[in-house]
Amino acid sequence: MMTTLTATVPEFLPPSLKSTRGYFNSHSEFGVSISKFSRRRFHNPTRVFAVSDISKLVTEFDPKIPLERASTPPSSWYTDPQFYSFELDRVFYGGWQAVGYSDQIKESRDFFTGRLGDVEFVVCRDENGKIHAFHNVCSHHASILASGNGRKSCFVCPYHGWTYSLSGSLVKATRMSGIQNFSLSEMGLKPLRVAVWGPFVLLKVTAATSRNGEVETDELVASEWLGTSVGRLSQGGVDSPLSYICRREYTIDCNWKVFCDNYLDGGYHVPYAHKGLMSGLDLETYSTTVYFFW
Repeated sequence: MMTTLTATVPEFLPPSLKSTRGYFNSHSEFGVSISKFSRRRFHNPTRVFAVSDISKLVTEFDPKIPLERASTPPSSWYTDPQFYSFELDRVFYGGWQAVGYSDQIKESRDFFTGRLGDVEFVVCRDENGKIHAFHNVCSHHASILASGNGRKSCFVCPYHGWTYSLSGSLVKATRMSGIQNFSLSEMGLKPLRVAVWGPFVLLKVTAATSRNGEVETDELVASEWLGTSVGRLSQGGVDSPLSYICRREYTIDCNWKVFCDNYLDGGYHVPYAHKGLMSGLDLETYSTTVYFFW
C-alpha cells in the first residue's frame, strides 16, 4: 500500500483562508482518509506569549491619531507568527463570532461544521430541539467526527467507532470494557459557548461554558458581538428572519487583515479595480460611519 501525504500549511496563515483545513490530506488505496486526524486537539486558552515582544508590536500602531496623520499598520502585524497567535486569542477566540445561520439547523438532528482559526467545531440541534456546539474532535485520539453539514442521529468517530449523542455525551466506546478508571460520562465532547441572535448562530471559544451549555439569546450577547452598532442593524432588519440559501467559500492567499483592509477602504479602489461596478455607483454619496466593535 502506498500513501502520499501533503504537508499542512503554516499555522499562522489566516483563519478560514487556507486551502487545507490544517490536517494531512491523504487517501489510501482502501479509501480510508487520514485527513481526519487533528494535529491539534482543542483550543488551548493558556497560550503563553512573550509579553514584551507582543506589546512592542501592538504599540507600533496608534489607532487614535487623526486621519491626516494616519499610516498603515506595521508589516509585522501581517507576517509575524507570534502576532497572529496573539490575534487568534484576543480577536477570534475572545469574542462572539458568527459561524452560521439558524436555518442550517432548523430541524432536529440537523448539523453543520466549520473552522474558526485553528478550532474545528460542530453545531447541531438534538432530538429535543436544543442547539449545541462542540469541538469537532473525538475525545479518544482527536479524530475529526463530522464534516460538511446534514442530518445525523449521532456522531460516530471514523477512526475507532466511538459514538456520541447529539447532546455531546459518549454513548459507546468500542473495546473499552474492563478498562480501569474509564467512564463514559467523563469522555463526552468538549462544549463551546453558543448563541443565536436573529438568524445568526454565534460561537465563543472559551475554556468553559458559563451557562452549562445553554444557548444564549439575550441582548448581552448582541452587545458583546456588535457593540454600539446593534441598534442600527436591528433598525435595518438584520436581526429579523432571513432565509439561508447557500454558503460559498473562497480561498484567499493573504493575511485576514488584508481582506478587511480592502473592504474597508471606503471605495477607494473601486474606480480602478471594479470599473463595471463603478458605472452603477455614485461614490460622492458614499459615507463611512465607525461603530464601536464593528
